Amino acid sequence: MKNKITLFICLLLITAMILAGCSSSVNLMEGIKPNNEMGSETMDEKLNQAILNFTWNMFKECSGNEGNLMISPPSVYFALAMAANGADGETKTEMMKALNVENISMDYLNKGLNYWMNSITKDRIAKFSIANSIWYREGFKANKDFLQANADYYSAHIHSLDFTQKSAPNTINDWVKKATNDKIDKIVEEISDDLVMYIINAIYFNGDWKYEFSANKTHEAAFNAPHGEMKTDFMSRRGEMDYLKSNGTTGVILPYLDEQFAFVGLLPEEGHTPRDLINNLTALDLLNLMKNKEEKNMELSIPKFESSYEDSLIDELSNMGMKLPFEPYNADFSKMNESRAKDLFIGDVKHKTYIRVDEKGTEAAAVTSIGVNTTSMPIELPLLAFDRPFVYGIVDVTTGIPLFIGIMENPAIK
Repeated sequence: MKNKITLFICLLLITAMILAGCSSSVNLMEGIKPNNEMGSETMDEKLNQAILNFTWNMFKECSGNEGNLMISPPSVYFALAMAANGADGETKTEMMKALNVENISMDYLNKGLNYWMNSITKDRIAKFSIANSIWYREGFKANKDFLQANADYYSAHIHSLDFTQKSAPNTINDWVKKATNDKIDKIVEEISDDLVMYIINAIYFNGDWKYEFSANKTHEAAFNAPHGEMKTDFMSRRGEMDYLKSNGTTGVILPYLDEQFAFVGLLPEEGHTPRDLINNLTALDLLNLMKNKEEKNMELSIPKFESSYEDSLIDELSNMGMKLPFEPYNADFSKMNESRAKDLFIGDVKHKTYIRVDEKGTEAAAVTSIGVNTTSMPIELPLLAFDRPFVYGIVDVTTGIPLFIGIMENPAIK
């Protein structure tokens, strides 16, 4: 039986679109240059809701993993959308269903994501960027229409690279490292002989609080982690804040200096875990919770934390209905190669994230990769203390879409 080729798609969350310096082994594909007039003038409610639903479905699937976790569903979404440009038949159908856009054309999806990507990164106070790139094995005849679509709509930089060179993984990892401001330094360990392509999305965020926490008020206190009480540093602030409350949770919205973005913290009610909360909420519930915020004079206590997370998302995506793309002899990515042969499949979807929350603000980064192979005050105020496991996210205020979303179980674990 004919060998299958593994396609490896890599998604990253980064600070800026920075490419590693080109060497003789790296070539920008001639003729593949982005057309900046290809995008849409808006992202309508239908696509907005589709991304929200995907975000919450992915978060629910990942929440089955123990311990601290943080994912960037939009990073995964961008990478899968780029890959879907090379899919056909039932493979494409499954991918579009997993993305919640089975009734939306590929052209419509591309244009909508192009608009969102450009609108959310333009003229920002915070350091926020989305970068995309495609790296394919030198000699592999990639379909130019596939490459052009991703250059046009996702500003993907296209590179032909000699995967047999020992320096090849470092070339890609250097791009990742620069793209994530050194927060994620490696996504490629080694390149197998049957791997022909990496599709990479990178998102990076670094934003200061609109109202900073005073370092003088940071204090050590008890955090009730799942395996027992531990001591950690808590930040404190008093004053008017956006307070959230519904059945099963209380929370807070903390704006950044760039008010396009906000930090959302949700504390499950006593006796319940973050995973209980996640399983009882829908994407619409989360959106309504944020819309129904109320301004409240209160005292907030929340831990400082720094955390990294890594996962392969094949099981999660399979549970979301995306199975064929991972099957060597059934997947159809024939629009990725010039011969239109059905000899490509996704071998892995890697996702790496990093977050740091302190008195000044928040820094976060994420990487996703998919692989395709051959075969104290005198006045008493209400206290909201995040002193037990909680859910958190960094949200695009305009769309309500969490760019990063996670569970903090133990602030002492990095």
